Amino acid sequence: MMPYSMGLFTALLRERGFQVDLFDSTFYAEDLTSNYVHYRTFVKQFDWLERDVHFRQTRMLDDFRAKVAEYQPDLIAVSVVENTYSIGRAMIQALPEKDRKIPTIWGGPFATFAPNFILRDNVGDFVCRGEGEIALIELCERMCDGRSLTDIPNLWVREDGQLYRNPLGPRVDLDQLPFADYSLFEEQAIYRPMEGRLWRTIGIESQRGCPFQCTYCNSPGQNRIASAEQGSKFYRRKSLDRTMAELEHQHRLHDIELVYWLADTFLALPTREFDELVERYEDFRIPFWMNTRSETMTEHAADGLERMNMLRTSIGIEHGNAEYRRKMLKRFQTNDQLRRAFEICSGRSFSTTGNCIIGMPEETRELVFETVEFTRRLPDDIDTVGCFIFSPLHGTELRKIAEQNGYLDPDTFCDITDLEVSILDQPQLSRSEVIGIAKCYGLYQTAPESDWDRVRLAEPDTPEGDAAYDELVREYRPGDIGAAAAG
Repeated sequence: MMPYSMGLFTALLRERGFQVDLFDSTFYAEDLTSNYVHYRTFVKQFDWLERDVHFRQTRMLDDFRAKVAEYQPDLIAVSVVENTYSIGRAMIQALPEKDRKIPTIWGGPFATFAPNFILRDNVGDFVCRGEGEIALIELCERMCDGRSLTDIPNLWVREDGQLYRNPLGPRVDLDQLPFADYSLFEEQAIYRPMEGRLWRTIGIESQRGCPFQCTYCNSPGQNRIASAEQGSKFYRRKSLDRTMAELEHQHRLHDIELVYWLADTFLALPTREFDELVERYEDFRIPFWMNTRSETMTEHAADGLERMNMLRTSIGIEHGNAEYRRKMLKRFQTNDQLRRAFEICSGRSFSTTGNCIIGMPEETRELVFETVEFTRRLPDDIDTVGCFIFSPLHGTELRKIAEQNGYLDPDTFCDITDLEVSILDQPQLSRSEVIGIAKCYGLYQTAPESDWDRVRLAEPDTPEGDAAYDELVREYRPGDIGAAAAG
């Protein structure tokens, strides 16, 4: 979606009289921004032209250089997650020498957990750790006033060869933030695919962070940093009054067709709060997507979600072996408890899918196929489950385990432009095998086991493997061919 953080920072800066502009890298389909092609088998077929959405025919780096040259900003702010850092870095490095001198600040999860990477690459002298709402405003105001920039909370600042590592300042009060301002985005940026069609989609933040401790996620790392430097938890919920007010505001402006709830675990809230949300949303009833955990999905919750007119939910499975989940992932459900969440969602008015991860530390091919077998035994009306290759993100416990066991070079970061560099190098499960299983994961779910030998022949990234893959997709998943093509 249009990034919530960009809408939020736009509103905050404009409130204080700053002029802002935006370069949006969304609608460029080229090598620098490409994703893994075989993920298309988890996406229902859709057509961008249905809503007159067009991808750029120009080159992104050329357009970015032209934008900076025309606007001549006093500050460039770049927001990245880890696997898009290489794209942001390439953009800054592509600027001519005179524009490389423009002060640049980096924010987002990667900046929080790996600020040294950014400073090492010499693509900016400001890195924001943690939340940026207060720090960015403070930086801009001090720049205008000519005051010192070296002691701003949340910022690591490099000045005159010295690095200033400032601790986190106070937490942001979510209820005091303005509503996100998306007016800098072009009109087509509001359209996003879901369930095989394009919707006018807006993200609404109802929570920030997560109360759970999953080892593959860096939300627990946010809680650890906040506890150490702020004496509080990063995770908190926005008040329902403020959430509903923003929802109504954005709907008036943008005629929303789909709400995308920005919450790691949407149902991680007391029953009383959920019941009040259901009651208030019943008058709204705009279809929505949300993500949650299996232990939060009850019959009561599912009934309420139907009353709210939910379109689709994703529930984290992550792994089909309960002992591996408990030991390695800190997810303590039994397989029966996990399966029960999907049974509760079966036969409902909304769609349900699950998320799985493969290629994690100490995993074997046999363990991967326990996950495959688990997903194959889910109710028939559960959508095909997505399989994603493990990303050893900075700030996660699993990354530390991978580094300690020698499966990952500590200087490696997860890079969307080079998939193999972020996959663990494990003797019992090679990078190429992980990529091959991910490529064919949808086929392993839908093809009978008697055909799995054929599916395995499709795993290699070779002309023969791709030909076998295409034949099997035509046979078992014909509706998925070309599903996520940019067009």
